[in-house]
Amino acid sequence: MATESQNIYLTKKQKLKCQKCYAPILLGAAFVGETEKSKGTCFTCSDFVDYPLLPPGNAALTRRSKKHSALCGVLLAWNQRRKRFERKGQYVEAIAIEKAKLECAADQKTRDLKNEKAAVVRVKQDAVYIENFALAIREFYPSCPVKREFDIAKHACEKYSGRVGRTANAKKFDKHMIDLAVEAHIRHLETNYDSQFGKGKRKKEIRSDIKFDVSRTMMKWRQKKILSLFD
Repeated sequence: MATESQNIYLTKKQKLKCQKCYAPILLGAAFVGETEKSKGTCFTCSDFVDYPLLPPGNAALTRRSKKHSALCGVLLAWNQRRKRFERKGQYVEAIAIEKAKLECAADQKTRDLKNEKAAVVRVKQDAVYIENFALAIREFYPSCPVKREFDIAKHACEKYSGRVGRTANAKKFDKHMIDLAVEAHIRHLETNYDSQFGKGKRKKEIRSDIKFDVSRTMMKWRQKKILSLFD
C-alpha cells in the first residue's frame, strides 16, 4: 500500500486557522495542509502528533522509513534568502524508522562504495560545468580580465551556496544568470561595496550608490577587443 504524504509548514504568516479546533496558527507554528494557503489543521489536531521527526541528511533512511509508514508528513520551513520552502525532515511512524535503520545497516558497505564512486563522477561533472560556465562568461564578456571568468564561475557555481550558478537557468547558460554572476563579482572586487557596510547605510542604498560603476564596468567587459593592425 502506497504511503500517503502530506506537507507540514512552519508558517511564515499569521493568518491561518485550524479547521478542526478553530484556533489561530501562530507565526512559525506547524500547519498541515496541501499548501500554506489552503485549508488545513494545526499540528496538534493532525495525524502526526504522535509521530517522531526524522531529520534530513540520510537519503536511504528517509526513503525507506517513508516506504514503511502509512503516513508521511514532510516538514517545510521558509528560507527568506532563497524565497522558498525547504525540507527540514519528515514525520513517520516510529516502527517505520526502526525497520529502515535495520535495512540501512544490512547494506551499509554496499551503499558506501556506490556513493564513493558516484562522488568521483559528480566532482568530474562539476569541474566540466564550471569550465563551461566560465567559457559562457567569456563569450558574453570578451573583454573580461584574463582568467577572471574562472574566478567568477567558481564563486557563482559553488556547491550548496544557493548562488546563481546553481539555478536551473544558469545550468542552461542563460544570459541573465551570467549577467548576475558577473555583476556580483564586479560589485565585490571592482567597487568599494564591501567597505561601505557598518557606516550607517543599508544594503539597498549601498548598491544604489555603486550601480553606475558596476554598469560601466559590465559594459566595458562586454565590448569586443579590437586588434591593432600593428600587432
